Amino acid sequence: MKRSFFNLKENIFIHRIFDIRNSIISYSFASFLDIILILIISSIFKKIIEISFYSEVYFFVIQCLILVLLRTIFVFLLRKYSFRKIFDKKLKDEEFLVRNFIEERIYYLDDNNKLNLFKEKLINSCNLAAVNFDIPITSICAELIFAIGGIFILFKIFGVGLFLYNLPILTILVIASKFLSKKLHKLGIIIINSTEKRLNSIDNISEISFEVSSMKESSKLVDYFSKINNPYNKILSQQIITSNMTQIFTESSAFIIILITLVAIILNTSSMSLTNSATSLAILSRMIPSFTRSIAFFTQLQFGVPCVRRLSKLENYDL
Repeated sequence: MKRSFFNLKENIFIHRIFDIRNSIISYSFASFLDIILILIISSIFKKIIEISFYSEVYFFVIQCLILVLLRTIFVFLLRKYSFRKIFDKKLKDEEFLVRNFIEERIYYLDDNNKLNLFKEKLINSCNLAAVNFDIPITSICAELIFAIGGIFILFKIFGVGLFLYNLPILTILVIASKFLSKKLHKLGIIIINSTEKRLNSIDNISEISFEVSSMKESSKLVDYFSKINNPYNKILSQQIITSNMTQIFTESSAFIIILITLVAIILNTSSMSLTNSATSLAILSRMIPSFTRSIAFFTQLQFGVPCVRRLSKLENYDL
C-alpha cells in the first residue's frame, strides 16, 4: 500500500480523495471557523476581565451567545453540504457500475462470477467505501486542522512542556491504533469476499427454492446458506467490536490527556492569566477530542481501503 500511495499518477486513493475535495474543503472550513471563534471569544473574555462597569458584562455575554449560535448554524450547513457531496459521489459510482455492467454484459453472458462481482460492488463496496473511506478522510482532514491549530495555541501558552507530559499517552495511542488498523484492514478484505459468496448462495437458493418448496424439505438448503451466512455475521461482529475498542481506547486517552493538561493549568496558575486559562479550557474541550477522533477515523479508514481497491478495478475509470 505504501509503494502505491506515493505513485501519485496511478494512486487510486489520491484520485478518490481528489474526487471528494469539495466535501473535504467544506468540512475543514467548519473546523477553521471553530479556531477563529475560540480566538474571538478569548478576546471577549479578556475584555470582560478588564471592564470596570458590570453593566457591560451583559453586552459581551450576548456577543458570545450570538457567536456560538452562528457557529452552530454555519457548521451544520457546511457539514450537511459535505455529506451530501460524498453521497453524490456514491451515486455516481453506482450509476457507472450499472452502465458498465449493461454495456459489457454481452461479453460474459453466462459468467456468474461477473454477475456476483457486479452485485457485490453495487450493494456492498459502494456503501462501505463511502462510510468507511470518504467520511473518515473528510473528518480526519477537518479534525487535524483544529488539532494542529489548538496545539500551536497551547504551545504559545504552556510551551513545549505540555507536549512532553502527554507524549507517553500519545505514543501508546498511536501504537494501539496501528494494531487495530491492521485488524480492520484484514476484516475489510474478508467482508468483501464473504459478501460475494453470500450473494452467490442467495442466487443458488432462489434458483432451486421452487423445487425444494414442493418437496417440503428446506433444512439442507438452510444449512447450506448458514455455512456462508454465519461466518459473514461473525466478521461483522468483529468489525463492530474492533471499532468500539478504538472508540473506548481513544476516549480513555482523551480523559488522561485532559487531566494532565488541567494539572498543568493549575500548577501554572500563579504565572498564567485568567484569560489564558479560559482559552486553554476552551481549546482543550474541542482539541483533544479532535486529536483522538482523528486517530479513530484513521483506524476506521482501513476497513474501507479494500472496498476502494475493489471499486477501482474497472477500466478507463478513476474513482
